[in-house]
Amino acid sequence: LHKLPVTVDERLRDREQGVLDRLTGAGFREQYPEEAARREYVGKFWYRPSGGESWADVAMRVRAVLLELRLTMPDERILVVTHDVVILIFRYVLEQLAPAEATKWSGQLRNCSLTSFRRATAGDHLELERFNDVTALERRAAPVTANG
Repeated sequence: LHKLPVTVDERLRDREQGVLDRLTGAGFREQYPEEAARREYVGKFWYRPSGGESWADVAMRVRAVLLELRLTMPDERILVVTHDVVILIFRYVLEQLAPAEATKWSGQLRNCSLTSFRRATAGDHLELERFNDVTALERRAAPVTANG
């Protein structure tokens, strides 16, 4: 069996939730009504909770990772294992989506799902190949779950 190199990269961690950590949406609105109003005003993508990160902050981390990969491993196949917001931000950056497109799947990505990109046949960009795919789980009759 071929052992592949593994690199842990702190930039690919989940979004820091700050005061939102461990709260439901209802709990957040109840405990922090002014913050909930501010989030509603600035929008989900741009809102940065106290002690946490906005989706835009995560985008900066993902852009840095993608640049490093492009410079150091331009022709390599790469497997990234990470959380839902980071996956959605990969789509946002690679597909040049609008912020609302990036956030619309929030809470709907299934656990252990596969999202993959492939180099486009024409051009030097990556194209979405699969998104939120749980075929491997279904083949094994494993439960399909989601946080959301």
